[in-house]
Amino acid sequence: MNAFRAHYFDGLSSRLHEVEVRRLDGGRIRIVGVDVDREEDAAALRLTPRLARTLRTIELADGARVMASHDERLDQWFPNHDRLQRLVDRLERHAQAVAASIMLCLVMAVVTFVWGVPWLSDHIAAKVPKEIEASLGDQVLGQLDRYLGFAASKLDGARQAELGARFDRLVAGLPDATGYRVVFRDAEGVGPNALAVPGGIVVVTDQLVDLLGDDREFDAVVAHEIGHQQHQHALRQTLRSSFVLVIAALFTGDVSSASTVVVAVPTFLLQSHYSRGFEQEADRYAFDTLAAHRISPAWFASAMRRLDAHYDSDGDDDAGVAYLSSHPRSADRIAAAEAAGAAFITAHPELVRETPGYDPCVAEGICPDEDDCDDDACIDSDEADEYEDSEDAVDSGS
Repeated sequence: MNAFRAHYFDGLSSRLHEVEVRRLDGGRIRIVGVDVDREEDAAALRLTPRLARTLRTIELADGARVMASHDERLDQWFPNHDRLQRLVDRLERHAQAVAASIMLCLVMAVVTFVWGVPWLSDHIAAKVPKEIEASLGDQVLGQLDRYLGFAASKLDGARQAELGARFDRLVAGLPDATGYRVVFRDAEGVGPNALAVPGGIVVVTDQLVDLLGDDREFDAVVAHEIGHQQHQHALRQTLRSSFVLVIAALFTGDVSSASTVVVAVPTFLLQSHYSRGFEQEADRYAFDTLAAHRISPAWFASAMRRLDAHYDSDGDDDAGVAYLSSHPRSADRIAAAEAAGAAFITAHPELVRETPGYDPCVAEGICPDEDDCDDDACIDSDEADEYEDSEDAVDSGS
């Protein structure tokens, strides 16, 4: 039979018409039903591509449509001259091609998220003007003060100036040193912490200053944060997270969620955790910076141990670092700092007494008081002075 049943819509109302579609001589098509009787040239009609066995639509020039179930005669009456569509149609009907396409999509998704998004984010971060990054940093600092309870520092002005001078010495050799500044904040709710805010701002809490036992530990902590600044870790991490949301919005069709990215930038900066690679990169920068200023990288390990001991004593593994991720605890990072410290002393043996925990009584047998010595080889300070005088006499005599 040279006809099939279908549904007809006139394009003017939602009323459905049961019709019969017939093939006439001369390439003509006739559509017949209750209140419907029209004849069209097949060449003037458009048939939607095949998609499995879903309904196909014959589109008429005046906006009317004929909805038809899958029927082989459709492809005979309306031959598809689009090579790409014909290829897609053939592939869709082969299970192997469908499976291959699924695998290809999965591989592309992995490549995009694992390599594509980080690569693109890093290139964009490198192109962001310094003025824009500085403006963003000021906004984030305002968010810290407003929403996380950061308040004006209670540290003595002289103490802030002293630590600020140490910070200035660490950034003095950088090309953009004038854009760097350290800011102190009282943050009881966050506790001992420091973080790098885009634009060259390093925030240090009063609680961290109180926790650290030596100003060289302060140097180590802020050198690590300067490393985050130098490599734009906060901005890169934010852009990576933003791209994930945008791509997810494209797949789900939820465009409204993508529009929240701009508003959520401060949230990413405050709550996202740096990747292991970013932390290691900032650590290496800190080690190199400390060594360049004749400070042992072992002071970084000393600071990390203090932070670990502080948070462990709270009985909550996530305490204090739930908000900010500047100092995630890691035995590997402490070990790396100790190794860098050992290499530093090898290169600068004259500075061995400047390393954390150095005890001349134990290491050299020179003690301020005999009562402090547990070793028979330990000598008191008077004996040490006599020993040094005798050495000087031998040296001068020779």
